[in-house]
Amino acid sequence: MAVVALSASGPICTPASAAEKVAAKLWVADALAMPGRPVRLEARLLRTGLFSQQGLGGERIEFHVDGRSIGTALTGGDGRAFLEHTPRMRGRHEIRAVLSPNPRVTSPEGTATLWCWERRRPILLVDVEAVTEPPKSPLPLPSLPLDFGKANRGKPEPNAAQELKRLSEFFYNVIYLSRSGSEDLAQLQEIRAWLLDHQFPAGLVIMLRPGAETLAQKIDEMRAEGWDNLHAGIGRTREFAEVLLAHRMGAVILPPSEKDLDLPRKAKVVKTWKEIRKKL
Repeated sequence: MAVVALSASGPICTPASAAEKVAAKLWVADALAMPGRPVRLEARLLRTGLFSQQGLGGERIEFHVDGRSIGTALTGGDGRAFLEHTPRMRGRHEIRAVLSPNPRVTSPEGTATLWCWERRRPILLVDVEAVTEPPKSPLPLPSLPLDFGKANRGKPEPNAAQELKRLSEFFYNVIYLSRSGSEDLAQLQEIRAWLLDHQFPAGLVIMLRPGAETLAQKIDEMRAEGWDNLHAGIGRTREFAEVLLAHRMGAVILPPSEKDLDLPRKAKVVKTWKEIRKKL
């Protein structure tokens, strides 16, 4: 099949494949840094299908922070591009990644947040499941068509957003943890949007695979990077409490039901979010 174009001398036939660009999407990872210390920014260029995602290599990505271009990087075979940046001021900074114009691929820009925190302010880890009401009954089978990549997230726990706002305003920086899978980029976007829609305080969102090992590894990694101010965490499970207590952190647990009270002795158990400030 050919595409017909007009010129001064008559019609010109060009292959359709030469006229069409690959439609892709740029995903940008949130980043965490201290003032004056370098951090690696990451963007990922993906061609997405119904059941798969393919990284696109050899494309140039331009990174912007707070509207200012800070440099470019090429994507590797997995579609990832990295660029080192040193923030100078603490606070919340917008990261924007833009695909350089080219004849092969097109993509909208991607955005994320660079959090620049000082070490003297303690960090609170919050399991996303702890701010979400547990299901009261088995979930019904979804109706067709299926909405792939979007999580079925319930309502927020009563008072969770308000209590977290108070904690973040006066004492803590907040990191939200999702235990559903570190490569689920669509769900990462869904969690960010859900937290924003329900007026939770802004915070870094980290995706982890299920299992105690991945949570323990993330805490160890952060401490190795200098984040020795990890103070406490709020979760729902014995596993969450055990990992935090093993790392000499406080653990506050909202069990999903009365029967789920087999928790470590040092874990602090609460029934509602209004009790949490007294336990931290």
